[in-house]
Amino acid sequence: MFKFLLIIALGIAIGYRYGWNDAHENEKNVAERLLDRIGGDNKGMMSSDADATTRAVVGK
Repeated sequence: MFKFLLIIALGIAIGYRYGWNDAHENEKNVAERLLDRIGGDNKGMMSSDADATTRAVVGK
């Protein structure tokens, strides 16, 4: 049981240290940067504006 608690405490300490350093180096947090990276070049093609999509298809 002691090993388990030691590993959990060590993981929390390392994660906190990483998060602290990351927050000082970057303006956006990890989740925002990850979502920006996942979206990539396809973000522009995934718009949810139905009117703009209809105008682009119909040509008006």
